[in-house]
Amino acid sequence: MNDDEDLAAVRERKKRRLVQEHGLGAPSAPVYVDGSQNFADTVAAHDVVVVHYYADRGAGQRLHPIVETVASETVAAVAKVNVVHHQRLAREQGVEGTPTVDVYAEGERVERIEEAVERDELVGLVEKYWR
Repeated sequence: MNDDEDLAAVRERKKRRLVQEHGLGAPSAPVYVDGSQNFADTVAAHDVVVVHYYADRGAGQRLHPIVETVASETVAAVAKVNVVHHQRLAREQGVEGTPTVDVYAEGERVERIEEAVERDELVGLVEKYWR
């Protein structure tokens, strides 16, 4: 590595540490999506976004505490989409059931989980895709 690459690596490590320590860059609580535009804006605004699709009842409800923890403990933004209230958006995103969790990195969906997921798995995915 040359000096410029060393400096860039040091800056990146410092940025990561500041973001993790101070929660900079992403809300510390889930963002409730209220439509397609809000969804697109949320995904575009953050480096990593975890999207939790849920229904008013059922298995998706059990993930609420897990995704809330991910929002408060990681650098990812967490978006929540109620598929009952936002059926069109759910169809646009290809969601066929709940629970469904998508992970977006730099505006592109990179992972989809169509079952219950544990906190550690979601945290690992955030760390995998956060640059």
